[in-house]
Amino acid sequence: MKNVKSFILIFSIFTSLLIVGCSNSSKESTGSAKSAVNETSTIRMAIDTAAGGSLQFRQSEKQGYFKNRDVDAKLANFAMGVDTINAVLTEQADTGIAADYVAINSLEKGNLVIVATLTRGNEKTSKANQLLAQGSIKNAADLKGKKLGVNKGTVNEYVWAQYLKVNGISEKDITYVPYSTPDEAIVGVKKGDIDAVWVGGALLEKFKGIDGVHQIDDLLGAGVTIDSYLLAKKSLVEDNPKVVENALKALNEGIHYVQNNREETAKLAFEQLKLPEDGVLKDLERNNYVLGFTKEDANHLEEMKKWMEEKGILSNSFNLDEKLSLDPLKKALPESVTY
Repeated sequence: MKNVKSFILIFSIFTSLLIVGCSNSSKESTGSAKSAVNETSTIRMAIDTAAGGSLQFRQSEKQGYFKNRDVDAKLANFAMGVDTINAVLTEQADTGIAADYVAINSLEKGNLVIVATLTRGNEKTSKANQLLAQGSIKNAADLKGKKLGVNKGTVNEYVWAQYLKVNGISEKDITYVPYSTPDEAIVGVKKGDIDAVWVGGALLEKFKGIDGVHQIDDLLGAGVTIDSYLLAKKSLVEDNPKVVENALKALNEGIHYVQNNREETAKLAFEQLKLPEDGVLKDLERNNYVLGFTKEDANHLEEMKKWMEEKGILSNSFNLDEKLSLDPLKKALPESVTY
């Protein structure tokens, strides 16, 4: 009888443990399934149509590099880099591209992080960023009393400030004429509402085609360089680091494709953006596409941040290191990260 009772007791305990184990296993399976559902392979990428055309993104899509790495990249066109960042801030996109000024300004405003550097300025790119003027303007001194086109909220503000400072011209002696898109600037120049404007990339030929427009200087005269960066929602990087890593790998393949297939890329730029192929080819010869992040990149951003703080553009300071999410880049291209 005692043996029977002992058997029943042991059996009951075993059954209880089995039920609990199955219950926990079920919860774990459900949790894993839920986690898998929350993960996504989709990234909404906002890219520009004017500044450089984001041609490395476009070729990564066309050549199937995103797809090959299980990334469902949704590319959306916006006029300028600042517009791509605004798209991220308004939940229209997950990533955007920005030059240094916009990048710093955006890091203060939104829950965004820098994922990688996309381009670095050098002598060639600086010479390709030209100061165009019309009429009797021959040099920097002739800018006094003139109307200068400025793309507000972009690195264009910084370039003008540095150029005027280098040439001893007070901002009180000029009038800034704001514009939002290159088309607005073209119209302004044609109508005489803008006397001088900074222009780069494939748009140079469009502006130089306006009667009376000529070059008086380039970015070297301002003593600055312009770099650009890939920014993303912090939540995207935290929740989907693998898809960000794979997207960066695909983008790196796109960069190599652009570099080795310039004529085909110029045709793509015409097909998608109606940019003149000869202008795009010239731009590609100068453009410095990269994918990485270095100590020099960080120093460049810190210098921009300091200037913006001194000018009162940034209302709230922040620690730059806390705005960098470089882990996906380190895993995708470990040799490209030296910071």
